[in-house]
Amino acid sequence: MRTSTAILSALFVLVAYLSGSYAQEGLFNVTSPEPNSPYTAGQKLPLIYEIPSTTTENNLQLSISLVNPANATANVIMVSNADVSHGFSNQKDLGNNVTVYEHQANYDIPTTTTAGAYQVIFTNTLTGYNTTVPITIAEAGSPSAKPSSTGGSSGGGDKSMWDTGAASSNAPVLFTVFAAVAVALSM
Repeated sequence: MRTSTAILSALFVLVAYLSGSYAQEGLFNVTSPEPNSPYTAGQKLPLIYEIPSTTTENNLQLSISLVNPANATANVIMVSNADVSHGFSNQKDLGNNVTVYEHQANYDIPTTTTAGAYQVIFTNTLTGYNTTVPITIAEAGSPSAKPSSTGGSSGGGDKSMWDTGAASSNAPVLFTVFAAVAVALSM
């Protein structure tokens, strides 16, 4: 009896996991900024993301923030409600009948921004799921950072950052399965 309960519990959790209850996959792809890219205060920070044709305002409401992990009071919401429309001018054909819609916003990094490591956080405000991109910002006038670009895709190719929550870790799912089995076996 305990074994069958444990197996049924594990199967229930596995079905919930596979049905998408634990993972939100493929709602947007961040193409810029690229991870660990350098920027300079006083320049533009390009925020470029793609959404597939299956993404709508019903499953994605995107907010983009700049976070300074060393100083929480310096956090800035750069875009509170990013565009997730399927406009013709944003349409991009990737081949094999795959169409995405590329959107871009530019954030003017204030010249008073403190140099250091920052995080650009793309958050789905409907679910709380986020994708974090680490960047560095040099002080204004610093020659150490490359000029920021404001046009098009970064062309990162294999640096795709599809927001697959499951890709970061399956530990919560595995923990839940093990916990369900342990509880069932202790009954």
